[in-house]
Amino acid sequence: MDEQNIASVRNKLNSENIKLWLPPYTVDGSEGNFPTEMVERYAAELKLDIIVVLNVLRNLRNHAVTKLASNQKFKTTGVATLKVKIVNPQQKSPPRKEFESIEINLDENGQNLRELVASKCSVDSGKIKLISAGKVIQDTCSLKDQSVKNHGQLLALFLTETVQESLEKERKELELNKIREDADLLSSVDADDPDNRYYMQIADQTGKPIPLPVEERKALGLAMVLHEKGRSAMKRKEYSEALILFLEADKEFGHCNSELLKSVDNYALLCLDITWCYLSLQSVNQLFDAEARLKACEMGFHRCYGENLERLTAIKGGSDKEAALYSRLYLLQGIVAFHQQQYPQAQQYLERAASTIARLKVDDEAMTQIMALGYSSTEARLGLRSAGGNVDLAVQYIISQHEEREAQLGKEEAKKKRRRREKRLGKTQAGEWVNAEHYDTLRSMGFSSGQARRSLQQANNDINLAVQIMQDTPLGSTSSGSSGFVPLGHEGAQGIPESMLAQLLALGFDFESVNEALARNNGDLDAAVSELMADDDMGIFWVD
Repeated sequence: MDEQNIASVRNKLNSENIKLWLPPYTVDGSEGNFPTEMVERYAAELKLDIIVVLNVLRNLRNHAVTKLASNQKFKTTGVATLKVKIVNPQQKSPPRKEFESIEINLDENGQNLRELVASKCSVDSGKIKLISAGKVIQDTCSLKDQSVKNHGQLLALFLTETVQESLEKERKELELNKIREDADLLSSVDADDPDNRYYMQIADQTGKPIPLPVEERKALGLAMVLHEKGRSAMKRKEYSEALILFLEADKEFGHCNSELLKSVDNYALLCLDITWCYLSLQSVNQLFDAEARLKACEMGFHRCYGENLERLTAIKGGSDKEAALYSRLYLLQGIVAFHQQQYPQAQQYLERAASTIARLKVDDEAMTQIMALGYSSTEARLGLRSAGGNVDLAVQYIISQHEEREAQLGKEEAKKKRRRREKRLGKTQAGEWVNAEHYDTLRSMGFSSGQARRSLQQANNDINLAVQIMQDTPLGSTSSGSSGFVPLGHEGAQGIPESMLAQLLALGFDFESVNEALARNNGDLDAAVSELMADDDMGIFWVD
């Protein structure tokens, strides 16, 4: 039965406050009669056939009576009636629209419900995932604790698997665990540690890193990895798998600070993708969740991009990639509004989507010209959109984007390089890293590497106090003792043979740097040379 016809008749009944479970429509629990005048009037006003209206009224009356009986049963026994829509991605025909009615006590857990659904569908319960209000039903928690209510509508995703498909599913589950482990590892690594070459970094729209506590970075990092994995599945049109990954990502985003989510667009994009999956799976019963997610998406876009993309244009100089996202948002908002019988609003959203999509179209010949210069199709498309179709301006835009990315990468590399220097220079007595800029200033004033480093450590990076310390402390003798060993400044360290010291001094390093490098490496000549060579581009001066 056509859902739009049902919705139209239902709205008409609600507007006239007609209750189909009462006389004359229902008598002693059985069907009564529907006044001919009412049926003909509805047919005329809704532009439907009389038979269609009559069938819809009977369908709605049966539904109302059944719902009334299940409400009474729930009050007296606690047994709830749930409506479950089955989605089988392997079905060649469109996903089935009918619902299975499941009766279960809400104190029971998710596993029991999954087994009931599986028995209704004659499939293995291990092959089913249940979704309610945008959340995957967990096996060990009660349905009541997972906000499942009487007459609640659920979505059941399952695959009718062969042996090979079962093995593939097992591989995917192992892969999901691996994704979690890898994302956890990447997001746990300290990005401030210059020795860590691989780590997950969170940045805003300008590419500027956002400093986060470790636990929050781990949650956000895992959410982003799961989201990206889901997007890969969505591109393959594996919408059931994508939806599960997206909802897992949604759970991880729930562990992030709400203020953080306001500064990045990741959660808004996730809400958009979840709703796209609902549409692709024809899951109209998730309209409530879809509407809420689209509102969250729209608010997120407005915060990050500006209501008319003005904030994004000011930051990045262009907004066409995000305009494409807005076209998807408008399209989904239009579809949801249509299914909610909000036709004027649906038309407005769909017209905005069409207008945005038309503005984003680019000329194929212009694309070919730019790609002939060595740029990718994506770069050519974004450049043309930003330049209003002008090829020369589009190329200039692409070049400026490259320069901005390189500049940002240069800033990050300089920052990492400075952190590596500070790590090698050690910490002050207050526990902070020695300031590399102050160190360079003292070296340019003629102080030795060791003097500059130790004075800044003692002075807690106060450069004036560091100069005073060095001026008040006379330099010790650098000559070797009678034993032929150079004394070290590290308490309890053994001396280093003069012959070893001479080899390093011959390479052009200053005395104090050589002395300290040998001490740090317990006299290992090769290790000391490696350290000195690595330090050479970080402010360690050569002796002329």
